[in-house]
Amino acid sequence: MLQDLSDASLEVGLKMNMSKTKIMTNSSKRTISVDGENVQYVQEYIYLGQVVSFQARQDKEIARRTENAWKSYWSMKELFKGNLPLSLKRKLMDMCILPILTYGAQTWSLTNIQKSKLKVCQRAMECSILGVKLTDRIRNTILRSKTQIIDVAQKAAQLKWDWAGHVCRMPIERWASKTQGWCPETARRGRGRPRRRWRDDLDVFLENWQEVAQSRERWKEWREAFAQQWDSTG
Repeated sequence: MLQDLSDASLEVGLKMNMSKTKIMTNSSKRTISVDGENVQYVQEYIYLGQVVSFQARQDKEIARRTENAWKSYWSMKELFKGNLPLSLKRKLMDMCILPILTYGAQTWSLTNIQKSKLKVCQRAMECSILGVKLTDRIRNTILRSKTQIIDVAQKAAQLKWDWAGHVCRMPIERWASKTQGWCPETARRGRGRPRRRWRDDLDVFLENWQEVAQSRERWKEWREAFAQQWDSTG
């Protein structure tokens, strides 16, 4: 199939970049080549800014989110640590740092530990902005009352909720709609506790969420409650 894709691309003046063409599979591997060059197998890769992997994918993605958020934070160190009013620093956090921390949150299915890592990262930044040391042991509620920054866990939940409603209202022919309820015919669940699925948070919160999602107004009414519940479990 890859060879067919390469041939079709050449017909319209496009050439497949083999250095960026990789294969990832959870099945048996076999040699696949394009124009005589073998395509490399990988365990993970970055696609559209997110980690794609069969092993601990979410842990790796959360680690990337926090790392990238800190890089952005320190690149604006003079603003965050300077004499700007706290109200402007809050806007910088909400507009520049929060989107990095929650990038791709629409597709997440987080454990409590993963939620905690996001919140710890955000709280550390709040301490840095306020000039507070971790050893000062100031309560998180006091920090938040001062910074009034949007909570990262609640924001991630809101993004997921909005996306879930959007997918439910899509025509069934759309790929996003198909994959939301897709289950491999030959799939067998492995031993041990099953992995968290994308829809598990939604199923637990609201049993008939797919039905409710058909109404935009009803869906919006449940948005904040879902965010609060999602945050309280982290």
